[in-house]
Amino acid sequence: MASWITGNYYLSRTQMENNATILAEYFLSQGWTLNAIAAMLGNMQTESSINPGIWQGLKEFKGGYGLVQWTPYTNYSDWAGDNWQNNGNLECNRINYEFQNGLQYYPTSDFPMTAAEFMVSTETPEYLAQVFLNNYERPADRNQPQRSTQAREWYDFLQG
Repeated sequence: MASWITGNYYLSRTQMENNATILAEYFLSQGWTLNAIAAMLGNMQTESSINPGIWQGLKEFKGGYGLVQWTPYTNYSDWAGDNWQNNGNLECNRINYEFQNGLQYYPTSDFPMTAAEFMVSTETPEYLAQVFLNNYERPADRNQPQRSTQAREWYDFLQG
């Protein structure tokens, strides 16, 4: 099995593909659909370049951290315990834990899909990318159609 590429830097497309493959294998084994995984990857590409070791703005211990840019980073690190940095497998465990336990993901009026529905959804990756953006990431600027485009690209890559 491939190893995570991780560190406090932006990844190249080839490096992102490596990490996306590892992540997809994990979430498929947890019962997620490829559509939901691709939607999450479309968001992660923007958030972290699918890099579990990256800090927001490359500034260590400030702001967000990891694949989904947990903000503050202690939302992840306090839960993860020792060896939390540069640990893609542990970050995947955390995301799955959040979805299973009603943390971080909250349905909105525009996207009323629950976390349980999201994980097994066969809606398009483009639509699900917006669900993930609005219900999980919740950035100040939610008008980010490129996340949907990226989700489709990840879906096509993983289908490959």
